[in-house]
Amino acid sequence: MTGFADVLYQLGGMPLLGSIPFGKNARYYFVDPVNGSDGNDGITPGSALAGLAAAYAKTVAGQQDTIFYIGGTSGMNLSETLTWAKDYTHLVGICAPTMVAQRARIFQLSTFTGASPLLDITGSGCIFKNFYIFQGVDDNTSLINVQVTGGRNYFENVHFAGGGHATQAVDGGASLKLNGAEENTFINCTIGVDTISAGTGMVGILFDGEAHRNIFKNCQVTLYAGHTGAAFVEVADGMGIDRYTIFDNCLFLNSNLDNFAMASGFVIPAFAANNSSRILLKDCIVLGTTKLDASDRGVLFGNMNAVTGADLSGVAVEMVT
Repeated sequence: MTGFADVLYQLGGMPLLGSIPFGKNARYYFVDPVNGSDGNDGITPGSALAGLAAAYAKTVAGQQDTIFYIGGTSGMNLSETLTWAKDYTHLVGICAPTMVAQRARIFQLSTFTGASPLLDITGSGCIFKNFYIFQGVDDNTSLINVQVTGGRNYFENVHFAGGGHATQAVDGGASLKLNGAEENTFINCTIGVDTISAGTGMVGILFDGEAHRNIFKNCQVTLYAGHTGAAFVEVADGMGIDRYTIFDNCLFLNSNLDNFAMASGFVIPAFAANNSSRILLKDCIVLGTTKLDASDRGVLFGNMNAVTGADLSGVAVEMVT
């Protein structure tokens, strides 16, 4: 068995491993889509596996197993939905820890249809760090990039890049869907892409199934609106969220604000105002929307003060010198 000290040695003591837990029976597997082979054992970088599915099949739930994805010039393609159902099982990309388009890359295979979601995280207590997952295929049945239904997972430096093709950046599409997910934490993550025009109903984050106590810190939600009906965040229905959702020091950026300012940065249904649900924006900046919540549901709260008028707290304005 490869021990934790051996992993540190093999990876040069990379700081990316700082929050990776280890346990008595924990095992560590390496994936390298360029140099690996699914016939390998995966326990050292030199005997890496080629695909995530092969590495995931070797892990055991509950024992703090970790998959290290060695990034490089090529990414890997998923030919079926990867369901991450094993609790306390972790995925870490070994590449430069940038916030956008990390070089540990996961793609949807061009011939794979119906990938909604592409990555389905049903397990709990898992750590996901430092990788890029992109959905950009000409298929309008592949609308959800990553779905999280599990709880108490930790995401750091992950780029959730959904809607990467015009046929996917449509109503019902989302880069990240939290469906009943509870108490997950997102740190330094990017949600969305700004390379494809987002149609009406395309959103960065979609909340559903009473998702609650989820926290986003130092994250950015980005898109390129091709219609005023695109949005940064949508609550699916009156029971889409519960308790609180926190965005702390986050940036919401519509890169096409000169042509299509979104009508409402946050789309919140009527009944959400009656079920003790709150979305809290702390020290955030919003760019490229006409209003934060055009329906004024009384669910959205922030501390940014009014910058350009009512309903626009925290909306960025041009600095004139």
